[in-house]
Order: sequence, then C-alpha cells, then structure tokens
Amino acid sequence: MPVKLIVALVLLALATLMQVMHIADGNDTIPNYVNLALKLFLVVGLVRGSESARTLAVVVGVLNLLVGLLGVFQVGALIPYLPLTLQLQLAVPFVFGAYLLWCMSQEDVKTWLYKRAFAGVADV
Repeated sequence: MPVKLIVALVLLALATLMQVMHIADGNDTIPNYVNLALKLFLVVGLVRGSESARTLAVVVGVLNLLVGLLGVFQVGALIPYLPLTLQLQLAVPFVFGAYLLWCMSQEDVKTWLYKRAFAGVADV
C-alpha cells in the first residue's frame, strides 16, 4: 500500500472517529448518520481496493475544497483577527480536500487499488 494512501486512510479514520464523537454528543440526526456511513464506506472501500470508493474519495475531496473555500469567503478579511484554532478549522477541510484529490490521482495509488480489487481474477 502506498504511503500516501495510508496517510489518506488515517485522516479518513480520524474524520470517522470525530463523526462518531459528534453523534455521541447528542447530535444524532439523519445527516450525521449518513455522513458516518459514507465515511465508513470510504475507508472500507479504499482498503478493499474499490474503484467506486476512489471515485467517492475524489467527490469528497472536491466537496471539502468547496467547504474550505466557502468558510474562507464567509469570514473574509476577519481571518487574521480570528483565534488560531478557528483559523485551523477553516484550513483543515481545504488542505484535506486538496490532499485527497492529489492522492487519488496518483498512478501508484490507482495501480495499487486496481491490483487489490482484481488480485484473484488476474492470477487465473
């Protein structure tokens, strides 16, 4: 497994854990459960080598970029005056989305996912 994919999986696992903690805090709404299910599908699918999981990861990357961009536009010129924790909360979706898009477009990641998905078929 390529190291960049391992890093992406660790980040996705952390996001999944954060989603579970968010639901455990009493925010048990249907969108939160759907978000959790999609994250679990993404982690399991990428470990299994699913091409549909890679496609979903690209979509998640684009959505994270949009969320990060909208967050920056929402606060605009106030960013330098915000506390560091809020600045990081604005930057994390943007950086994670960019990393996920970059990682899923790398040839070694695509090759590994393909070999993982079709390992039993190619041996025959």
